[in-house]
Amino acid sequence: NSFAGRNVVSSVEYNNVGASNRASVLAMGGSEDDPLQTTFVRFKGPAAQKTFLLAHGEDNNLGDTPTPTLNKFAAFELLRSIFALTNQNTAPPVTTDTELIWSFEQVDERNVNARLRIASYLNAQSDSLYFDAKNRAVSFADYTLTMKRID
Repeated sequence: NSFAGRNVVSSVEYNNVGASNRASVLAMGGSEDDPLQTTFVRFKGPAAQKTFLLAHGEDNNLGDTPTPTLNKFAAFELLRSIFALTNQNTAPPVTTDTELIWSFEQVDERNVNARLRIASYLNAQSDSLYFDAKNRAVSFADYTLTMKRID
């Protein structure tokens, strides 16, 4: 909704897939409210999107020393999204692969500076140039964020 600037989402659901399913979350001590790695969004118009978390990781060893740094943290998520029309339109679904790369640095007790890089990749399902890209990102968007704790 915030991206569109208005209410366009009808519903959001978590999907049971592979190892990321409700039964395995509950078996590991999680709850019914814990998120799963795959979401399904229905829009108010004739469209829907399914997003899969393909990989994720983190690193808190970002300093010049081999020991973990307490005030710095980096993480990434690799996502595949499939957007499709849900009416009688025969247009094929659009598949996108995106990597979100985050770095955070705590400045003091109330402030955190962060950077976000969004890397977009081609995929074989939706782009004939996929093999030319050789699994490298084809576009980047960089953001700088300043976050402040509010009470």
